[in-house]
Amino acid sequence: MDSLLQKPGQKPPQVQGRHVDKLDALPDEQLKKQDEAYLAKHHLDKLFGECLQGLVQEMPRDPLQFIIDSVQYGVEQAKQDPATGLPLHRKDKLLELFRVIDKQDTGRISFRSMQMYANRYGGQTLGPEELSSIFTDFKAGSDNLITQQEFLVFFSRVSKTISNAQFESMVKEMLN
Repeated sequence: MDSLLQKPGQKPPQVQGRHVDKLDALPDEQLKKQDEAYLAKHHLDKLFGECLQGLVQEMPRDPLQFIIDSVQYGVEQAKQDPATGLPLHRKDKLLELFRVIDKQDTGRISFRSMQMYANRYGGQTLGPEELSSIFTDFKAGSDNLITQQEFLVFFSRVSKTISNAQFESMVKEMLN
């Protein structure tokens, strides 16, 4: 591909690192030592070792998200809740948000609590119909109250398709 982009008579660009087609003629042992030194210098051997160990121990629902979260937040924060599949770092932030909405600390959110929260934080953007629709999407129990678990399940579906940065931004916006 690179050769197709080159003009006739132009030298190929210098390759940084090692390119499989342009390897130096080094003995395997020397290449192995270079690789190990690079991994150790950047602490990648430890990082990927912990990540791999976490993968086989936890067997998360979403292994790719586990790897991303392990690199970004560490293996402990990457562990996924078996019931919702939420990584611990996301679950903690959502529980903080739940507590903000559940002012009475009942462990359940009523439509009225959701309405008060929306009026304070999103009153200009959410009308009564939208709020009612969102509340219905939480699939509240027969008592018409949203439990922490229902709250987490809802957000596990919502947050599955967004990056960690988008999730952080969403929660930050909802908490401020």
